[in-house]
Amino acid sequence: MKRTRSIFATTMTLGLALALQSGCAGTAKVADVPAAPPVQPTTAPPQVETLSGKVVEVMHAGGYTYVRLEKDGKSGWAAMTRNDTTAVGEEVALRPGMVMTNFKSAALNRTFERIVFTDGRADTAAKAPHTQSQALTNELSGKVVETMDAGGYTYVNLARDGKNVWVALPVTKVKVGDELAALPGMRMDKFTSKSLNRTFDVIYFSSGVAGNGAAPAPEESVLPPGHPK
Repeated sequence: MKRTRSIFATTMTLGLALALQSGCAGTAKVADVPAAPPVQPTTAPPQVETLSGKVVEVMHAGGYTYVRLEKDGKSGWAAMTRNDTTAVGEEVALRPGMVMTNFKSAALNRTFERIVFTDGRADTAAKAPHTQSQALTNELSGKVVETMDAGGYTYVNLARDGKNVWVALPVTKVKVGDELAALPGMRMDKFTSKSLNRTFDVIYFSSGVAGNGAAPAPEESVLPPGHPK
């Protein structure tokens, strides 16, 4: 009887040991499986949009004209980078502009959930080829002396006629030393870029490069009237 009990106890001990070894082996196999790499967040590039439709609301503030357009049962806000004579009831077509969300206008003390910042009306460009928009194009051009990419934008510091101006563009391939002309843009004062942790005293947000490429600065003899020296 004692011999039988001894054999039974030995068998149970061996069985338990085998079970523990099997469990450890299983755990080791699970630990050997590599963890999936973390998904890196992506930054969506700024959107460029063209608005057109019937003007149903107009506001002037801070040197800009804010208009609300309606078309096909939808409405959208746009801000033109200069005071404009657009009136309620007009059918207008605007130039392509940069979309900004949750934009707060200090001059209006109002936040726009979505607004397109544009250089102005496309349907009046042919009638006024030498308007302020042309002057703005010249002002936002020069030699790139500093550039950086952050938050889906390319920031460039342009030097021209002894002056510098910062411009933010949709991500653009550019390097120091390039001559660049940006499309007219929206001026913002004391703008803080969270991705750069930097505040710009004055910066222009442009929808892109004029002519979709680098452009040399015009000669002094052909500068438009009123251009800063």
